[in-house]
Amino acid sequence: MRVLLVTTGSRGDVEPFAALAAGLARAGHDPLLAAPRRLTEHAAGRGVPVAPLDDGIFALQQEVAGKGTRASVTAARSALPLLRRWLDDVATLQDSGADIVVYAPKSLGAHHLADRLGVPSIAALPVPLFSPTARFASPLSAVRPPRFLNRASWRLAGAVEAPYRRMVRGWRSEVLGLTGPTPNLTDRVAHDGVLHAWSPHLLPAPDDWPAALAPIGFWSAPSDDWTPPDNLTRFLDAGEPPVYVGFGSMLAKDPDAFTLAVLDGLARSGRRAVLATGWGALRPSHVPESVYVLDQAPHDWLLQRTSVAVHHGGVGTVAAALRAGVPQVIRPFLGDQPFWARRVHEIGIAAAPLTGRFTADRLAAALDDATPMAGAAREMAARVREEDGVTAAVARIERTVARA
Repeated sequence: MRVLLVTTGSRGDVEPFAALAAGLARAGHDPLLAAPRRLTEHAAGRGVPVAPLDDGIFALQQEVAGKGTRASVTAARSALPLLRRWLDDVATLQDSGADIVVYAPKSLGAHHLADRLGVPSIAALPVPLFSPTARFASPLSAVRPPRFLNRASWRLAGAVEAPYRRMVRGWRSEVLGLTGPTPNLTDRVAHDGVLHAWSPHLLPAPDDWPAALAPIGFWSAPSDDWTPPDNLTRFLDAGEPPVYVGFGSMLAKDPDAFTLAVLDGLARSGRRAVLATGWGALRPSHVPESVYVLDQAPHDWLLQRTSVAVHHGGVGTVAAALRAGVPQVIRPFLGDQPFWARRVHEIGIAAAPLTGRFTADRLAAALDDATPMAGAAREMAARVREEDGVTAAVARIERTVARA
């Protein structure tokens, strides 16, 4: 079975797909992972076949981050041509010989490619976005509406694709040669079915969902081939487990001030720390000996050697901290991050989310609040590690192809 997997976004978006690709290969199938060029190198190094796609849109996002409204408006005018280049790269996968396309809905064109190939497709999501429930509001909702408006809030997912719908419709016709109406994402995901790739211990299926929508577990793969630098090993061995601080691909409006608040909060708490600078939320220049700075490190290796994980609330980092069994402190930035920040707090393994103004005092207090949750975090980790989301996903994909 030849499986084409198409995803986009940050490293946290790509790594679960890489883990699924590896699981498909172990099961005797032939996967191909198509993802932004800058994020395929790691997967290729682990033996996953990759198709690098245009990633100009991410360079644009980094260029304008924190530069104000005028830069954002200029970037918006540049975004559509870059997204068209992305779609044109997706179209080059027509010769992949795929028997099925597994796609992240925000990749925009993958399900249309499946139509061109005449094969089934299935959506994959690490967060609930297209499956309404009355039990809680859409994770994209910026506010928590009254309960009777929960189901209505799920229309937000459809609005996300609205700025690109005309462009996608033209690309589908001109490049793929497909005629007829262009299905919107909400309807298409409902038609295709979806693999909900998060742990039911983190968020169980609401009781008004059909069984097919139940979450099947995270998709992860160990970083067995990673060797830490000697100075990191020495730092970890030199004292109590440090706090991990990293905000992934998030970009702070004022990285210098944000970094100073982080360092001041750590000093006030009296804790050692490892800072992962990522894409730019943290920009340390002078740090005390109690702080070790690195670009990034595999979460599955590093987090189990820390005491608390301070991060942005991306579901990939939430999952890694869950498996590591460490309590969490979350400073959400955007999207579904506030949703996950509230959720891990509700289940007793994270401090209250650091929304609003971020200060050193609030960070120090949150670290004090999170530390006593270590026991609950370890118990949750034991349950999450028993799951095998990759194997469950492979079985669903096999059944979908067999039915087709």
